[in-house]
Amino acid sequence: MERQDWQWNEFQQIGTDYSTLAEVKAYDERMASFRDVNAENHDLMKMLGLPRGASLLEIGCGTGRFSCFAAAQGYRVTAIDVSRMMVEYVQERAARENLPGFTTQHSGFLTMALPAGSIDAVISGAALHHLPDAWKLVALRNIATVLKPGGDLILCDVVFKLKEGELPEDCFVRFVESFNDQVRLGALGHIQKEYSTYDWIMEGLLERAGFNILSAKFRSESFFVYHCRPRSL
Repeated sequence: MERQDWQWNEFQQIGTDYSTLAEVKAYDERMASFRDVNAENHDLMKMLGLPRGASLLEIGCGTGRFSCFAAAQGYRVTAIDVSRMMVEYVQERAARENLPGFTTQHSGFLTMALPAGSIDAVISGAALHHLPDAWKLVALRNIATVLKPGGDLILCDVVFKLKEGELPEDCFVRFVESFNDQVRLGALGHIQKEYSTYDWIMEGLLERAGFNILSAKFRSESFFVYHCRPRSL
């Protein structure tokens, strides 16, 4: 679809910018230093339960750890990101690991070019919060369009959940203080400049976009993993 004058520019920089492959590599190593990425990847694939050869789309692939893991397991992977530098980094990683059936696109939720009903499962981790809520709904409807009937969406992102009687500001402080000194500055920037929303809003957006929420797991402080499937027509 031709881009309209009023369409949100998802290529604008939101959050930390990475302008060189060296910076992307340093970020990749920093994330791996405090997360068990391999265990997370195994958990995601187990949640999906896809047969080998199934088609998988990762939106906001970042450094490609999950996309490359899935491709190495025998899945046909399309990895997309609005950061051209991230896409280049993932292309180099996939080539280095000699992964078959692996494609990339420099695109995102709003601009991805994929046929309707062509994807068995969509994964997106810590990317949807780059869009304001009004455009999150557009993004989720686009995901529902590219999924095959009975396909799955795994959405992992920062989603704020207030405790009983808690103020929003208290929730933000809890979020920032849950990180070590290495990444706390990034968490502060997230609160200041990015578009994470509340659980009741996110769940309403998913439902309005045509998804049934199969499960919603609170994995860590303000980080949810939603497993969804489009409602049958």
